[in-house]
Amino acid sequence: MGDTRRKRPVLAESGGAQHASHLRVRSRRRKASNHENRFSGILRNECFPALVPVLAIFGVYLFVCWIMVWVSMYRSLNDIDDDHGQQHHFNKRNDIIAMRLEQFLSGRRTAESADSQSHVQFSLSQIIDQDNAKQIQSSLLAKTGYPQLTLGAYLEPPLSIDEASGKMKARVHTAQDLTHVTYPLNEMNGACSKNGAQWILPTSHPITLDHYFGANVFRKHPMYDKRWELANGTTTGIRGACPVDADPYLPWIHDIFPSDDGSNIEFVISNKRRCNTDPNVFKLDLENLEPQVGNMQPVPVKRLKSGNLTQQSNILAGNTPRYSLATSIGEADEDGEATKFICRFHTVDTDLNPVVLGETLSKYPYNPEHLNYRKKGSRPMLTPLDKGHDEQIWNSVYQISCSVPKMIDANGLSLANVIASGQSVSMPQGIPSIYVDLIPIRTPVRKSREGFGIPGVSSSFDPNVVWGDARIIPLVENSGRWSNIPICNSPKVDEQLEVDTISTPDAPSEFNDESSGPTEKKHFLAACVWASQSFSTRGQTAMTDSSEDRLLEFLAYHTQIAGFDHVYVYDNSDTSLSNNTLAAVTDMFPKEHVSRVPWPHRVCNNNRPMHPNPGERSSQYAAEASCRARYGPDTTWMASLDADEYLIPTGMWKNLRDWLIHVTTNEKDTQILSFFQTRALPNVDAMVPYDGASIQACKTSRGDTDAILSSCLMKNSTKTYMETYNCEPTTHPKPQSWAWRAKKQIYRPAFVLNHFVHYSVATRQIIDRPDLDSLRFNERQPFERRVNETSEGYLLHSKSTLPEMTANWHSKCPLKATSGSIKDCKVGIPSSNMLGVDIVSEESEFVESDNLVSAKFESNCYPHMLVKRLVPFLEVAMKRLTSV
Repeated sequence: MGDTRRKRPVLAESGGAQHASHLRVRSRRRKASNHENRFSGILRNECFPALVPVLAIFGVYLFVCWIMVWVSMYRSLNDIDDDHGQQHHFNKRNDIIAMRLEQFLSGRRTAESADSQSHVQFSLSQIIDQDNAKQIQSSLLAKTGYPQLTLGAYLEPPLSIDEASGKMKARVHTAQDLTHVTYPLNEMNGACSKNGAQWILPTSHPITLDHYFGANVFRKHPMYDKRWELANGTTTGIRGACPVDADPYLPWIHDIFPSDDGSNIEFVISNKRRCNTDPNVFKLDLENLEPQVGNMQPVPVKRLKSGNLTQQSNILAGNTPRYSLATSIGEADEDGEATKFICRFHTVDTDLNPVVLGETLSKYPYNPEHLNYRKKGSRPMLTPLDKGHDEQIWNSVYQISCSVPKMIDANGLSLANVIASGQSVSMPQGIPSIYVDLIPIRTPVRKSREGFGIPGVSSSFDPNVVWGDARIIPLVENSGRWSNIPICNSPKVDEQLEVDTISTPDAPSEFNDESSGPTEKKHFLAACVWASQSFSTRGQTAMTDSSEDRLLEFLAYHTQIAGFDHVYVYDNSDTSLSNNTLAAVTDMFPKEHVSRVPWPHRVCNNNRPMHPNPGERSSQYAAEASCRARYGPDTTWMASLDADEYLIPTGMWKNLRDWLIHVTTNEKDTQILSFFQTRALPNVDAMVPYDGASIQACKTSRGDTDAILSSCLMKNSTKTYMETYNCEPTTHPKPQSWAWRAKKQIYRPAFVLNHFVHYSVATRQIIDRPDLDSLRFNERQPFERRVNETSEGYLLHSKSTLPEMTANWHSKCPLKATSGSIKDCKVGIPSSNMLGVDIVSEESEFVESDNLVSAKFESNCYPHMLVKRLVPFLEVAMKRLTSV
């Protein structure tokens, strides 16, 4: 009972506490409810009315900003139309609109670098304003002695490999570790005054220094020991000429130009390692120049931000790198999946302060390593010296492009449009305002055939093993590079500036059809010719100075009879000691039909192909690549020819244009037309006794000037080369077994991505069918086919037969009814069976007669009736040209 009495008061007390607690809860709820009602009232009665004008003002602000964007775009587009007429089409407007909207949405109002690292407070109107440009040029002239920035190169120490691990070491060089060399112009003309900047690029030493560096042919010593003199001119009296041997990661650039729309800067680059390949003599050069091959091996690259830097950034001069090698294609940025160079665009302001306009990553038109892998029977791009140098002509010349940064300034000007319009170059001086630095991304050369990143191909190359942790790319300022490469006018702008009003001498209407062909491009049919005022034959066996006569005849025939719209002459005359050029010939023709491109790059090796150190006519190969890259985009069909080659229409065709129009209309898949080649012989009946300078092998028997008694013969100056060499060594069609090796082609440059003299070595197939193996020197049908010599056309190759080559010809050419061999007969004894007689009804003039020198000898060649018919028209055309 006691326990019960003690617990009851507790129970009663507990019930009272619960009641009090409920009262307190209800009180708090009432207070909270009253507070919420008061807050809601404040929102309704005080806050919302106050927010309405704020929201209205913000809405008006957004509307005004939107209107300003569209007004600015409208003004920009009007300015473009006013400044550049019809050159910029609707797609340019779309680019402007897209960039303007991007600026608005991102909050940017000024130009900035492509990698978003730094904002550039710079107006592009400063570049196109002529008064501003003159002020900058005057300041540069006063400070440096030149009105433009000077082309230069920064040479970086060799890439290091860790001996223990075999991995690439980090590149920790600073700007002070680089060697800076410059290449100022020898004249006050601007870098863009001669159809581009190709003529200022230092690719070799001048001929006057052959006594020191060695001639480009028959070189007996490697360049390795003198690479610094070649680059920097450190030897007294010798000026620097080419930095590539001193820093072999620098690309051997032969040409640079903008695309016609200004969106890309194109580079034509040669592989200098192919110049001298005899390992018994040039082992040091071959080892030193291995990075030249590496420049054709793309790597994946990604941009870095401060949040994902590795610890390695701390040792890179305390600066933050912006790029890194990626270990896979998927890890790379979209524009860095297959690249090899960083492209930095820049200019200067009126105070000569450098202004970076942006950076982009280079791209290839096709992956060179992929092409090499797909070529049947090819070996790795870099072959060990103990296995011999692998002659792979498709690795001789390559092309890269740098995208112009997609920047637009506050005034609506885009960098691409400024470049495309030609307003960034002060004419007629040709002084540029915009420059690009080209920075190679340095990695060890891959020696596996399968490369890296080729679609569908497993590679033994492991970037983690080769690159290790040294994947951070140094800052541009700490990297070896080409600097201040001038950006000149596009080929289209240069052509427009050169067009004059000279009328073309009328060609025979029978042969010159004015129809343009089924094309929207500027040219339906164009040709590229690499020529020089004088030149040495392969192996330096002979020097000839007939180039001017040859070129005049070539141009007259192809532009006025054969139906070519345009011929581009790459003039290699500047490599000789003479100051003469081919301008005297090209200036005879209107600029809309013939263009001359100064091309001073020397041939790095003129040996014969079968020499232990086989020839590499680098200048010719690069010229052909440049012509295709420059002018191919605006041309439907293109041919690369020599000045001694004539494309002759046969069958029913009066000119090549009509035949090509037929092919274009009826053969949709045909992209390459191959002409098989044989060397024509000089018709003995069109030659005269040699009467030039004394040659030991050439003497006139008994003082008689009759050709049949003369020891040596030469071309009759009153006859054309076409008539003189109208004597084919074989009947038509030419032999399939061997005539294909020196074929020449008319091809579609939109399909052919790399052409090497005789062959289309890279085509769109490497992109459209990346899994398909490629033939070494041919393209599969139906893309390539042979031209029918009897019904379509043939190639007349009139290669010069020099007088000494005809020595004692009458004793080497067998008489009729004798058993002598005609193998040693170097002159043409025409057959009475002419080619083409089934098409032309005229009687042949080349008949057996006692009055003809050839009448007594056994024939060894066949004249063509159609050539005989064309010669009078060619003579008329040339007479009109030379009489002006």
